[in-house]
Amino acid sequence: MSCNQTNTYDYDSHIAEVYDQHETQTQDVELIRRLVQGLGKLRILEPFCGTGRILIPLAQDGHELVGLDQARPMLDRCRKKMAELPADVRRRITLIEADVTAGRWPESFDLVVMGNNCFYELATPEEQKGCIASASRALKPGGYLYLDNNHMEGDLDESWRGSGIHEHTGTCEDGTRFEGTQETIWYDAPRRLWRCRRTVTITSPDGTVAKKEWIQQKHPVSVVEQREWLDAHGFAIEQLYGDRDGNPYTEASGHAIFWARKV
Repeated sequence: MSCNQTNTYDYDSHIAEVYDQHETQTQDVELIRRLVQGLGKLRILEPFCGTGRILIPLAQDGHELVGLDQARPMLDRCRKKMAELPADVRRRITLIEADVTAGRWPESFDLVVMGNNCFYELATPEEQKGCIASASRALKPGGYLYLDNNHMEGDLDESWRGSGIHEHTGTCEDGTRFEGTQETIWYDAPRRLWRCRRTVTITSPDGTVAKKEWIQQKHPVSVVEQREWLDAHGFAIEQLYGDRDGNPYTEASGHAIFWARKV
């Protein structure tokens, strides 16, 4: 079981709304669209699908989508968006509430999308490697994997080692106020492990306050690790990008985005 037993997005439906206020980028969707151009209509699996920021546009393009996520509030918000879509698009989307680190994923897909720093939701390299294995099992021979995470090589970057508190805030349509903080409490620089205390405070319009606190661990993943895992599970890397605009990867790139094929 993951050491991140409580996920930020499991706690309250308003967090999913605030998430959508902050996560508005579309460059990764456009990159995926370019990568699948000419491949026809695909059956696509998206673990960590969240509120459907990537999943819904791909379904609108005519592909069949299955989304996995363990956070019910995120899936509920995705369903709310789906309710506004044409019936033929809704029929192409299936959502499954599941922990991606537990049990087998659905199978026989043409593409698995693991986007938007999904590995930052996992506590250890073992869990991350396990997701690569699950993606391989989920794909048909010749199927593709899109894998997108921030880039960090060597020891844990200095920017992760400070003890300061980072804050995330937002106000929902009904006036509910969300305040989230994360405070570094431990790190292991050589192993590139980082642990924080996360606090979420939800203030309702009537002044009612709900608060929750828990510990979360992250392992910023390296290109070296991902290459090793992809090779071990039968993938050939066809492209490696350094950003979501599709520019080539360099050691100074902020992202490492793999486009790999199951051989």
